[in-house]
Amino acid sequence: MHKLNAIFGQHNQLNQLTQQAGEKALINAFWLTSVPDFLADNSTANILNDGVLTVFATNASVASKIKLMQASLLKALENSQKTIGQFKHCKVTVIKVKVQVKSTPKPRTKRAIKLSSSGAQHLNRYANTIAGTPLGDILKKLAAKSSE
Repeated sequence: MHKLNAIFGQHNQLNQLTQQAGEKALINAFWLTSVPDFLADNSTANILNDGVLTVFATNASVASKIKLMQASLLKALENSQKTIGQFKHCKVTVIKVKVQVKSTPKPRTKRAIKLSSSGAQHLNRYANTIAGTPLGDILKKLAAKSSE
């Protein structure tokens, strides 16, 4: 680890990048200690500039929830700022919310539900007792499909 830190310290750009990453991690930790778990799991604080905290939400409903809870969140952030020493310089007066969708979720594969042959027979028998009705016709088709 010391070698890596020495390499980062030697190059000015890498040193600045390391410093920015540390600042962003501190801002996000400040956010995560102050918000409820359901918001912490679906949002990330990234920028704190002149009292404006920019938070990225995973979807519009989370963004709306943050906007609705803004007053209580500001109070919680203020309490964290006062009680946790590493956050004493994190003064937040406004929360700005942006939606940043992570990635497209994988489509759910539909599981094929098959009717057993015994179930198909019972369904067919019942369809025969109510033959001529719309329900009877649908049940007859369903029983025929399952036996294929």
